[in-house]
Amino acid sequence: MRRRLGSRGVAASELAVMAPVLLLLLVGTADVANLIQTNIRLDRAVQAGAQYAAGNETDLAGIQAQVMAAWPELTAADVPLPILACECAGIAIACDQACPSGLVQTVAISAQRSLSPQLLTGFGRGTGRAVVRIR
Repeated sequence: MRRRLGSRGVAASELAVMAPVLLLLLVGTADVANLIQTNIRLDRAVQAGAQYAAGNETDLAGIQAQVMAAWPELTAADVPLPILACECAGIAIACDQACPSGLVQTVAISAQRSLSPQLLTGFGRGTGRAVVRIR
């Protein structure tokens, strides 16, 4: 089998053209995978707080501590205090007020974590959220 003249180095030049494209795809995929993994971990941590909130809805600091215990790398800056809200017939009221139709309490729990994406800068923050309806 004879090689044609001028065909030497074609593979090297093709690699030189495609290597940056492949590298961009690899880094972009790593950024997306990091965001997905962070969101899953945050959701699990928030779920741990939600389980605690189901029995201790007024212990907001305890709920926050449960979220941070589920993922020890989280700080108080990553996990704000949960928000306890009360409604009576669909209208927001103070939680210590009486409601003839039955008071509905909800606890909103959230967590967020800053990311350091290499390429996709729009993926700079992972989030996890849960809302627990108590009554």
